Amino acid sequence: MGNRLKIAVFSGTIPSTTFIEHLIKGVSQTHEVYLFGVQTNPVAYESDRIAVYNTPKSHIKNAVVSSYRLMQLVIKSPKDAVKLYRHTSQFNKRYDRWIRFTKLLPMVLYKPDVLHIQWAKDIAFYKVLQDLFGVPIVVSLRGAHINYTPIVDLQIATIYKQEFPKIIAFHAVSKAIGEEAKRYGASAGAIQIIHSPIPSFFFEHYKPCITVQDKTIRLVSVGRFHWKKNYESALHTIAILKHKGYRIQYTIVGPDEFTEALLFQCHQLNLVDDVTLVGSMSQSELIPFLQQFHGMLLPSVEEGIANVVLEAMAIGLPVVSTDCGGMAEVVIPKETGWLVPVRDAEAMADAVIDLSITTKLELHTITKRAHQFVKREFNAEDSISKFVRMYEGVVGG
Repeated sequence: MGNRLKIAVFSGTIPSTTFIEHLIKGVSQTHEVYLFGVQTNPVAYESDRIAVYNTPKSHIKNAVVSSYRLMQLVIKSPKDAVKLYRHTSQFNKRYDRWIRFTKLLPMVLYKPDVLHIQWAKDIAFYKVLQDLFGVPIVVSLRGAHINYTPIVDLQIATIYKQEFPKIIAFHAVSKAIGEEAKRYGASAGAIQIIHSPIPSFFFEHYKPCITVQDKTIRLVSVGRFHWKKNYESALHTIAILKHKGYRIQYTIVGPDEFTEALLFQCHQLNLVDDVTLVGSMSQSELIPFLQQFHGMLLPSVEEGIANVVLEAMAIGLPVVSTDCGGMAEVVIPKETGWLVPVRDAEAMADAVIDLSITTKLELHTITKRAHQFVKREFNAEDSISKFVRMYEGVVGG
């Protein structure tokens, strides 16, 4: 497609996650990118094809900015101004009308060719842009918003069932996530599997992993304390390994302090001296830090495809993961890592032991194979190209 498109990559906050920022920069190489939302931190993009349309958090500043935008819209397209007013006026509370109006206003004013919504939960709010203003919507499907949000919030499930059949295209981070979306009416033909891209510098830092010596095993996990990360099961795994005579050093990167429940569990299982927390760190700091360990644990009960596992595989760190979400698509037993059932601490402990006794040659073969797999399937340039083709197909179709 020869024409340069206006692609709105919307997450609600500017700047956004590492993945979304990478997507923005990649897409801007061929098309214009519009960013709508609240700018939470200063950001300067090198490309002049990236335009930021900030909605101020301050109601006073927002009133000034929105008044000017409304004047522009009335001059540019009076019909759109009337449609937006009629849409927002149907809500009972004045605050709800104000929030909807000021969030939708810049999108109607600058009207992108495609709106890519990053969080499926936002679909109810922004679907009006497709219905009334002809802006085709692409929705990203990620773990939490598909795997458990519609289960614990039946209103979200109802919204998905109403709106998913009308969405032109979905981006799914894994095959498993795509299958979940079909349960809510997403068309199989509308779902495109595009893996989250891994930055090239992870692959550049690959090196053969260290092997276990004298039954002393250093294990690491990366991620916040959240119920879906299931650190309770990881701690049980550590206790089982200690009981079997292994010396374990387990480090969790990300949290600054234990939750009460996990701290109590550490005391209850006599793991106070075996478990360490390390606060969040930059990616350049994280890579050499991770390479000091014998293996990464992913004890989660829910994931799309965990980026921390992909990054570990990219740098040569062996992985023991639960079979949750789309993890079986990347962690292939004894091929690219170790995969165990969800909430099975015994199985995870057995997998760690198996890792520890794997010969150096075989372990390096597994981690090299994992590195090559991730490099092939999660290449950043290929992922961006797939996104661009998806956008062009939505507009061209």
